[in-house]
Amino acid sequence: MTPDPKIKRIRRRVFELLELTSFQATKHLMATDYAKTIITAKKLDFADDKFQVEVKYYDADQAGPNEKSKVYAVTITLVQLLEPDSLKHYVDGLDPDFDSSPAIQALNIILAKPPSQNAAVIPLGKSKFFVSEPNPNNQQSLPRGLLALRGYYSSIRPSMGRVLCNVNVCMTAFYKEGSLADLMREYGRSPELNSFLKGLRVSTKHITDQNGKPKFQYKSIANLGARSARDATFVSEDGSTITVANYFKKKYNITLRSPELPCVNVGTREKSILLPPELATVLPGQSFKGKLLDEQTREMITYACRRPRQNAESIVGEGLSILGLKPPSGLLNPFNLSVSTEMVTVPARILPAPPVQYAGGPKNTVDASWNLRDVRFLKGGTAKSWAAIILKDGSQNTVQEPLALCNALQSMCRKCGVGLPPLTARDISVVQMAMGQDLATKLIPVFDAFKKRAVQIALVILPSQDKANYALIKTLGDVRFGVGTVCAQSNKIQNQKGQSQYFANLALKFNLKLHGRNHGLAKAEMGFLTQKTTMIVGCDVTHPSPGSLKGTPSIAGVVASIDMDFAQYPASLRLQESKKEMITELREMMIERFLLWKTKNGGKLPEAILVYRDGVSEGQFKTVLDLELPKIREACVAMKSDYRPKVTIIIVGKRHHTRFYPTNSDKADRLGNPVPGTVVDRGVTAVYDYDFYLQAHAGLQGTTRPAHYYVIHDKNGFDADSLQTLTHNLCYLFGRATKSVSICPPAYYADLVCERGRCYIYGLLNASDSGSVRSTNSDDEAKANYSKAVQMWSGGPHADIRQTMYYL
Repeated sequence: MTPDPKIKRIRRRVFELLELTSFQATKHLMATDYAKTIITAKKLDFADDKFQVEVKYYDADQAGPNEKSKVYAVTITLVQLLEPDSLKHYVDGLDPDFDSSPAIQALNIILAKPPSQNAAVIPLGKSKFFVSEPNPNNQQSLPRGLLALRGYYSSIRPSMGRVLCNVNVCMTAFYKEGSLADLMREYGRSPELNSFLKGLRVSTKHITDQNGKPKFQYKSIANLGARSARDATFVSEDGSTITVANYFKKKYNITLRSPELPCVNVGTREKSILLPPELATVLPGQSFKGKLLDEQTREMITYACRRPRQNAESIVGEGLSILGLKPPSGLLNPFNLSVSTEMVTVPARILPAPPVQYAGGPKNTVDASWNLRDVRFLKGGTAKSWAAIILKDGSQNTVQEPLALCNALQSMCRKCGVGLPPLTARDISVVQMAMGQDLATKLIPVFDAFKKRAVQIALVILPSQDKANYALIKTLGDVRFGVGTVCAQSNKIQNQKGQSQYFANLALKFNLKLHGRNHGLAKAEMGFLTQKTTMIVGCDVTHPSPGSLKGTPSIAGVVASIDMDFAQYPASLRLQESKKEMITELREMMIERFLLWKTKNGGKLPEAILVYRDGVSEGQFKTVLDLELPKIREACVAMKSDYRPKVTIIIVGKRHHTRFYPTNSDKADRLGNPVPGTVVDRGVTAVYDYDFYLQAHAGLQGTTRPAHYYVIHDKNGFDADSLQTLTHNLCYLFGRATKSVSICPPAYYADLVCERGRCYIYGLLNASDSGSVRSTNSDDEAKANYSKAVQMWSGGPHADIRQTMYYL
């Protein structure tokens, strides 16, 4: 397509115009993703399998093109003929070399046709569909101008002997339609308002046609104007300077009701067109692509939290109807495609929970959980010197009697086996926070004094959940001064009702950060790990989120066990190219992990390496083998020229849409989810590769999501039962919790260390929070932001804490 439209809405409209013109007679035979691909039910009759056409562009609200209409040159070329029998042979296990991805893509595009052409459905991306009609059962108002809509996800997956359609409930935030002025008032005067409105589509009707009828126009907001309609001025057609409010009165005889609201720019940055918000209407069906505020996230989670039975009934009822599968849409007939309306039943097995070991003996679990009542940790960490910081902001959450509180925590830690000496008043620093004052200037002298007194670890009591303050404390402690920190909320640590449990949870963190070991498993539960000296590695990469400055780096984290008890996982942490998924410096990071292993294990290296790699999509599995496995091998050779440990790499998937619903109530938990320990490795898994789903945890609320483990490389020769059992049992070894966790601890720790790294460049990752960000989207800007990140990173975690689990 020439010129190539960068805006998805325009590209989609070009495809719609093709259907209305050149393909009017054959559009029933066609399905498209409205981006680059067209699938046809039969081969179209084009000379040389190529068709070129010019499309005169006009929007859906316009009657047709005119002399000013932009022209797009579209070339359609036959790329591939797809044979359904080939896909059938593939899923039947007869052709492992067949590339199924084009056929799967085609099926997804075909299945998306009915909901995409339904005026009552809002398509989002290629696989999510939402009901546009107002329905109290499918939407929930969120704070500050947003609306949560419940929709349905649909995707085709090949499995052994069949092709499956994966349907699941999904949730997304949309802008509330209606008056732009009302939306702005609801959001409130906030630094983030500019980024909230940027790119939003609105309609206007203050201009009339020659018959005096309102003429609808559609605009996109480039940015929020700096001034109100009452104050903003420009040079009008007659050369005079006039305010926006007076202009609309003079030109259109409109007296603005809210001239105090800031105007929005519906032109460009170079050529502004200022529009009073009360004259603009927010168009329906616009998803919010930014980062949700904490209050919005809380409401969203509450709304999304539904029992398994509710979700299952929604899927087979409303979901299949919206997707055009029940009753089957006639749009699918030319492709001779149909989808069963029954959920697939697959076999599962339930792995028994291993008893967890404490110093006093084993502790049995109930629903994959246990408590810390009257237990001592297996190995207690010690600190010769510790301290506390109390932050006060003038709220009611002020800590009463801080010395008594800290020593009550110290007493609980000692009961659990953590060696902390009692504090004196001299060890506690109270920092008064004030609006407009830089907290860093108050905290730096405190941390500096701690460092001079050789304080190993500090308790920091926060008056609120302010993420910027948390990030500052972690940056000062981890990076600048090398002092471990354990943060606590003042309202929780003082709550008498749950104080002892809260103290015990804090003791878990203190112990791990002081090289301790909280709990473990008996050797009988560790299987393969007792047969060979094994290093378990966790890898993850986190990327800039919406609201980050262009060029903000991604952060890669690698954790690795250093003991035979698999309790301590120190980490390596790096900045790398923005949005790059593969770990650039994996070789160097693995060398760091090997060096520490040698130090802790008498100069020896592990015989086996078990890698749990988080955060990789299915399309990137081969890239991991091509790029990351060789770097692991290079690190091995760097340690010793003939060092060749056996490596197993398992991808850990969290962001998938597969859910399981027990067919028997006796195999379900109190919420109706599968019981902890449920494993599924048949029926919905890959045709040729080895993967399995494991739900190791008990859901606290809503419908639980199993972890998806995909073995992409295995030189240790695991059989299915031993690897599933080992992975399940490892989920009981997450040191910071008294329950089994949803994903294997090495992957969980890697995720946590990446999240900690985000604290060090918080200002770049959360630039929209300040509201003062202006972006030119230039490469120079991206380079400058990367350089700024390197400066803020300042070498990463301090050498004094680098070999601890500082990130917990």
